[in-house]
Amino acid sequence: MKLRWIILLAAGAVVLACWTALAIAFFNRPIDRGLWIALVTAAALSLEGFFWVAAGVLGWSALAGRKKMLAGLKARFSKRGSP
Repeated sequence: MKLRWIILLAAGAVVLACWTALAIAFFNRPIDRGLWIALVTAAALSLEGFFWVAAGVLGWSALAGRKKMLAGLKARFSKRGSP
């Protein structure tokens, strides 16, 4: 598995952990208001971070694919000899 997908999975695990903690706190109602605000903020920021990491990973993958394609084109045209 490539490093970029491992990074995306790790960010997804953080999001899942934050939202699970938020759900547990929501269903166990007697919770302090400050703690609730902290949990909601952490969950929202983790999701925002996940979106940025996903955009970076997808961009990284697209650039890697484009670089590979351009290298293939360069190799194809540089093999031709002049007539």
